[in-house]
Amino acid sequence: MREARMITEAAIQLALFAVLFLISLYIPLLGMIATFFLSLPFIIFTMRHGYTYALVLLVASLIVSMLIGSVFSLPAALMFGTAGITIGALLRKNKSRYVVLLASAFVFLINMIVDYIISIKFFEMDIIQESFSVFRDSFQTAMQIMKGMGQEPPQQLQEQLEQGLELVKYITPTLFVLAAFLLAYVTMVVSVPILKRLKLPIGAWPPFRDFMLPKSLLWYYLLVLVVSLFPLEKGTFAYLAVFNIYYLLQLLFVVQGFSFLHYVANKKNVSKGVVIGGTILCLFLPFLLYLIAILGIIDLGFELRKRI
Repeated sequence: MREARMITEAAIQLALFAVLFLISLYIPLLGMIATFFLSLPFIIFTMRHGYTYALVLLVASLIVSMLIGSVFSLPAALMFGTAGITIGALLRKNKSRYVVLLASAFVFLINMIVDYIISIKFFEMDIIQESFSVFRDSFQTAMQIMKGMGQEPPQQLQEQLEQGLELVKYITPTLFVLAAFLLAYVTMVVSVPILKRLKLPIGAWPPFRDFMLPKSLLWYYLLVLVVSLFPLEKGTFAYLAVFNIYYLLQLLFVVQGFSFLHYVANKKNVSKGVVIGGTILCLFLPFLLYLIAILGIIDLGFELRKRI
């Protein structure tokens, strides 16, 4: 009886995945929204029946995705399927949502890296380089239009474009990490209300004001600053590693700084509207983000919260 119910639910979740995958492939705007729900069938099935049976569902979904799309559809199905199983398995064990977020982001990241390597090695297609080429071509076309209208494009604009593209090229690993965390976070945000309606145990997000990074990150940050004092040749592995670790640590300290400000606002009974509005405003002001990162470092190193 239990096996029959499990097979029935597996068929339902597989059908739900097939519909969502079909929408994500062939309906442009709605497909973008449907993409974030692709992990949901795997989360639900894993929470109810465990990850062992969910792996069978994953294999079936890979076959369905190939039938709906093509062999090129397999990476997307595999990525959202494995992430969904990871989220479901950890929620089933009542793990903290921050732990679930970290683990699912790691799964997304591994899938993205593997897919990128496969596209280069086997299909000779570098999506990142092609995106740079398209952007440069569009920029050159815009410059030609300006010349045709009798306006001379400023040389400084061209230099800023090249510097920007070079920066993006160097921080590509950091962008991969941010994309993985964004995918994991949005997947959890859209899934949690549905899991609540299904009365599945999902726990709750700990208050953001209580978020604290490990103090060991300060030593890593200090080590990166020391290494950056040495002349590193651009484009080398050492240069890229130091460059990206520095940016990742800076982002983490920004989060720590925002957490401290939310903690202070809660202690001083500042309204949530003011706190949220101030946070959003700071996101668009790079100078303030730099100060918030410094505040996060001070909070982590000197435990400012205990002094309030």
